[in-house]
Amino acid sequence: MRSQRWLKRQGRLAGFSALSVVAALSPASYDRITGRGLAGMLCLGAWQMLPGYLLASILISTVLTRIVAVTAASYGLSHLALEAIVRVLVLELIPLAAALFVALRVAPVTMQRLGRPAGDPPPAYRDLIPYTVGSAGAVIVLAVLSGISALAVAYLVVHGISQWALADYARLIGQVFDPTMAAVFSIKLMLFAVVVGIAPTTVALDAGPLDPVVRQMRVMARLLLMLMVIEATLLILPRL
Repeated sequence: MRSQRWLKRQGRLAGFSALSVVAALSPASYDRITGRGLAGMLCLGAWQMLPGYLLASILISTVLTRIVAVTAASYGLSHLALEAIVRVLVLELIPLAAALFVALRVAPVTMQRLGRPAGDPPPAYRDLIPYTVGSAGAVIVLAVLSGISALAVAYLVVHGISQWALADYARLIGQVFDPTMAAVFSIKLMLFAVVVGIAPTTVALDAGPLDPVVRQMRVMARLLLMLMVIEATLLILPRL
């Protein structure tokens, strides 16, 4: 019985997520009110925190790049330092960091606004669009901008302000972002954005006797688990 209830619940979540994606992709779902709410969520998830987030991203990128460069030089592997930085920092850490940041920043607000007591009808899918699309857009914006800044920082830390290595660095980036890795990176970023956008809205399905804090913790645990599964899966699949 417990397994049946679990499967039924997962089916409800899957159906809810699919319908949320369909609503978000439908042009008919967008009107002035939806656009205003979407702009507000984008502002909350990305614009308000963008300067601080980019500053933190630049500082962390500088420290990690310096550590990797010095360590590689001590082993005579300086020529591999930049490639390692791009692969680990830009391809793996930055998308996950952006998703976690937006989730921690926006998800509590989303769950607080969409939480409902038992007996109340769930919100319409159109009402969820500002939260789903706004959070997803914030993940993409932060990941792309912090990735670009990390690439610039990596070059400056290793080569300084000289221009002699720009051509080689551009060639290295092209080698790292080959068609396969570019596709994996794009898929990962889109999946992270979808999960961060949709997972907090599933609190609308959890109306019942549970304490609101417990419901929100369950949603956050589900979100983090899905992010980890996506990260692990896309780490393994390209190597099979």
